[in-house]
Amino acid sequence: MLLLTETQIDLIVHNRPVIMLGGLVIMVFPLVLGFGFGLLSGFMLFSLGSNCPFFRNWRSEPGVWMIAILLAVTLGPCWAYFEYLHLQAIFAPAVNRAGGLVGWNRIRLSVDAGVALLIFGENIRLFVTVAIENWKRTRRAALH
Repeated sequence: MLLLTETQIDLIVHNRPVIMLGGLVIMVFPLVLGFGFGLLSGFMLFSLGSNCPFFRNWRSEPGVWMIAILLAVTLGPCWAYFEYLHLQAIFAPAVNRAGGLVGWNRIRLSVDAGVALLIFGENIRLFVTVAIENWKRTRRAALH
């Protein structure tokens, strides 16, 4: 299903502090330990949590759909472009500069980028769903 359910929206919005803290931990962990996995996915998880305060009153506050559309329209093409680059990197010839096979660093970066893109996709799904549902609810309330 492309759109999120009301329960899923509420779960993401309600747990935004945990999502942001988890994103920070995942993002800082590779920097502290020097392990290169998690920086991109942690950043995307943090951004998911940082966008949620806009949607606290998504059921009742008129105009939330406008910020959701703005975020979806500005970040949607970025997500599509990054997805294209990631897929292009996956299907690129599997050699490194030394002429050998792909090393662990490229695999690790590719997996991290893939997880980050999945989280980024959830961001876009959240924006689109909130825009549609908020517009329906507030339009219905304005007509009555």
